[in-house]
Amino acid sequence: MSWWHAYWAWTGGNIGAMPLEFAITAVVGVVFRGPIGRLLEGDALKEAKAARRIAADLFEHHTGRPHPDAPGSESEAK
Repeated sequence: MSWWHAYWAWTGGNIGAMPLEFAITAVVGVVFRGPIGRLLEGDALKEAKAARRIAADLFEHHTGRPHPDAPGSESEAK
């Protein structure tokens, strides 16, 4: 474990630590790519649907008519 202490003494917790931080981030990214991707994909889809609904409601509020591409409209099914 002395190499570990020597490494951190050399880096001082600053720029010298970046290569190790990059390696840790890369390994975690590769190992957990699937589960993290599925988690973020589900959240992103929910947020995108909510944003489309908000935009359609805002359009209808300002114009008084529904947007032709609003969720649930006939043109959306094309």
